[in-house]
This record gives sequence, C-alpha cells and structure tokens, in this order.
Amino acid sequence: MIGLINLSHSDPLSMTFSPDEIVRKSAADNYRDLEEGRTEIGMVSLVTYLEHSDKLNLVKSINIHTKANSISTILLSRSGYLKNNIKINVTSLTKTTEFYLKLVLEKMGISFELKESGYSDYENLLKDADYALVIGDEAIKAYSGSANILLDVGLEFSKLYGLEPVYAVAASRNAVDNARISDLDKHIEDSKKYIKESAEKNSLKFHVKRELMEEYYRVMDYSFNNSVMKTIEFARKIIG
Repeated sequence: MIGLINLSHSDPLSMTFSPDEIVRKSAADNYRDLEEGRTEIGMVSLVTYLEHSDKLNLVKSINIHTKANSISTILLSRSGYLKNNIKINVTSLTKTTEFYLKLVLEKMGISFELKESGYSDYENLLKDADYALVIGDEAIKAYSGSANILLDVGLEFSKLYGLEPVYAVAASRNAVDNARISDLDKHIEDSKKYIKESAEKNSLKFHVKRELMEEYYRVMDYSFNNSVMKTIEFARKIIG
C-alpha cells in the first residue's frame, strides 16, 4: 500500500494506480501510517523525511517538486506590498514551504514572525494578520479571490538559491528493491496521460482558468533526478 497526498498536485499520479493500491491522506497522516506499518511507502514532506531520516529510507522515485514556479505555494497579503517586520499566519500543513519561505525572506533581508494557525484557507488566515502563507489547493483557490499574491515561494527560492523546490518525497521503513522503483517510475510516466483530465476537472472545482491548472501540471514533476537530490542535500545540511 502506498500513501499519496490528498491534494490536486497528486491527481494525475493517483489515477495510474488502482484504488486498492493507494490511500490518499495529508503528508502528516502518511508519515503516521508509515510509522505504524499501515503502508509500505508514503509521500511525506521533505522536512518530515529529513527530521526522521534515521528511521526512514528515501525511495528514489515518486516525489513532488517543481521546475521553478510552484503556483501552489504563495505569500498573500491584504495590503498588496511586502514590507519589513511582518507577521505571517501559516497553516500547520506547510512545514516544507515554511522552510523555503524563511530562507527566501532571510535572503531578502526581511524581518518576520510566523504564527501557526489551525486554518488553511486564505480568508481566515488573513483575518488577524496582514500576510498569509497558503499552499496546495487553497493556494489555487486564491487565484480567483481578492487577496494580493506577493510571492510564489517556490519561484523565489529557485531564483535565490538556484535549486528546484522539493516539497514531498517517497519514504519507507524498509528497503525498496529496484523492481519496485522501476514500477513506480512507470507510474510517473503514465501520469502524463491524465494531466489534461486533471486540469479540466480541477479548473471547474476551484473556479480558476483551465490555463492556470495546465500550467500547474506543466511545472509539477514526479520524477527523481539529480536536481531533486541536490535540493534534498541542501536542505539536509540546514535541518540536520
């Protein structure tokens, strides 16, 4: 059993599996399922993997990364501009994007305070803060909303550090053999067949232009390559 993330970025990939092969949950729940032995492989956040790499194996296949701009990791504001000494509400679902945001703002010389919120939608995140970090499907919804999009965090990280942002990786408690890796790689290739269908379905679901969803899936990549490993090692040096 494989744990995939229950966000639209994984829709094309999930459609290559039969229902009895996968479960779709949050990255945090996927980690818990791995830890308790309910799944063989789970998609977990990059930060979670690195924090527990002493007991998790990196499965060098399916992952979630973008070639530069992410579209679904955005910093929003009520004001429309970025200033110094800011307070940012963040959802508890966003450990890895929060990690990238810190690096970006520090590099830009902006002082900030992050406050974790139980909300994930931008409307509630902006109720008591001028800025909000929004990810995943809630970020996509924001493109049809009234908030000001200040930064694509993935794009800014890529520009400032010359790396492709990796958000989630596949992990396992036990070693995964080469045959299993090859099978997962085939699912990555097959996922391309479902991009158009996913883009059309989710543009209607989130009330955004289909072109936005098409671009989203164009920049999203599930394949494991040297760029992914380079970002993982970069993050490992910081997180430990």
